[in-house]
Amino acid sequence: MLVQLQKVTQSYGGVPLFEEVSLQINPGERIGLIGTNGSGKSTLLNLIMGAENSQSGTVSRKKNSSIGYLAQMPVANEQLVREYLLETFIELRKIQAQLHILERKLTEGEDLEKKLLRYGEKQEEFLQAGGYEMESRLEMITNGLQIQHLLEKKLLDLSGGELTIIGLARLLLQENELVLLDEPTNHLDAQRIAWLEGFLTHTKMAYLIVSHDRLFLDNTVEKIFELEDGRLLEYKGNYSDYKQQKTERLERLRKDYQEQQKEIKKLRLAIRRFRQWGNEGDNEKFFKKAKQLEKRLEKMQRIGKPKDDKTKMGDRFKETERSGKEVLQFKRVSKSYGEQQLFEQVHLSLFWQEQAAIIGENGAGKSTLMKLALGLEQPDEGEIKQGTRLRIGYLAQVIDYPKPQRTVLEVFSDACSLSEQESRRILANYSFYRDDVSKQVRFLSGGEKIRLELAKLMQNEVNFLLLDEPTNHLDIEAREEIEEILERYTGTLLVVSHDRFFLQKMFQTFLVIERKQIVKKIGEYTQLK
Repeated sequence: MLVQLQKVTQSYGGVPLFEEVSLQINPGERIGLIGTNGSGKSTLLNLIMGAENSQSGTVSRKKNSSIGYLAQMPVANEQLVREYLLETFIELRKIQAQLHILERKLTEGEDLEKKLLRYGEKQEEFLQAGGYEMESRLEMITNGLQIQHLLEKKLLDLSGGELTIIGLARLLLQENELVLLDEPTNHLDAQRIAWLEGFLTHTKMAYLIVSHDRLFLDNTVEKIFELEDGRLLEYKGNYSDYKQQKTERLERLRKDYQEQQKEIKKLRLAIRRFRQWGNEGDNEKFFKKAKQLEKRLEKMQRIGKPKDDKTKMGDRFKETERSGKEVLQFKRVSKSYGEQQLFEQVHLSLFWQEQAAIIGENGAGKSTLMKLALGLEQPDEGEIKQGTRLRIGYLAQVIDYPKPQRTVLEVFSDACSLSEQESRRILANYSFYRDDVSKQVRFLSGGEKIRLELAKLMQNEVNFLLLDEPTNHLDIEAREEIEEILERYTGTLLVVSHDRFFLQKMFQTFLVIERKQIVKKIGEYTQLK
């Protein structure tokens, strides 16, 4: 056993986050931790690490065990990336420094034989500690995460995304018995994610992964813990196995709940009848029987009502008239930014009811292609034509509000021309309850902004929908709700996404950006990689 939590309870402001949670992590285990935003996943990681104390229950850790935690970016300072990464080999670096000192002394003074002996002993110590593997391990990980070009840069010169990847590289360099990874695929492209999946598959260390990347969980874990309604539920297998088991469990719960409700109804009816008969015949036996049934009812362990599967975000987009047959046409389109050319002489057509995803490496021009389609940017050369009778809905990757002091309710009501009461009712379907609608939009999280924009889109008639990273910042439950909504959408759809599970499930038409061209390909997403 590496870590064990027994009946741990944690609350904030008197409101329970989770109650009497128990879990055990053993050497070599590969675990995924999932749950809706705010369910307590990060708190659970802090408890495991010892960064937070439990209010009740016990947290035990194996004596002298080493636990690594990927939670935040490195501090940006003057330190070189290479030095920051190699700091993880503290003892090895000490031995290496001693070796350098001994090397200098070999050329100084007498007692060469004694110095050579001491130098040989230190070399052996360095060898046994894995010193000569240090550089090769560094090379393997920096190659895999594609950060070799950053090694001689200072931390303060890196972007936020680069700092996050450097933090991941440093954690993987350490030889911990247990690693806690909080959203490790953030800022990683498909190639880096594939490498990380391979690394984790072959590592001997145990790990616990918090992730909304369902395909990543499918490829890396053998057990799922789910935080739901303050409880921690355990499922064997990967994410797909969890989904099947959860569906079966909920079906059993529904049947058990319905059976128990029938039993409760029968008992209550019997109690009323016995009391009625007792009153009518003044017979104490009937009253005793009623009391017996009441005690039985009190002792009954009630089955909680299973969660309703109904989609929270609304059923579908509003129906509207269809557009013309050809929705979008690119003719000999070229586009550059400075000296970087993204597209060159591109020909492309998108037709009514086609549902396509734009894919390509980071920086290939996916968001630019979408902005060109919308007319938000103009091509350097060529012509872009939009079809007739288009009613466009657009979700941007970066959501900004021109009047950030306005409230959620004000922004939504104005955009949809609805009364306050109707706006409140609809916003509740998108998890904006009571005081949430009075929050100024400048204080919204990334996930909240996406939910607000989706709420606005679904109240308007749209026949050409363009979504740039619609699942970003959303928990798995919200992602699956969006998938259900889009499955019912009958118009033309153009999407940019890094969510491989989403792409694999939802699309068979892809606009692949490669070598400054855009190629339309039909087939399964996995066949394109």
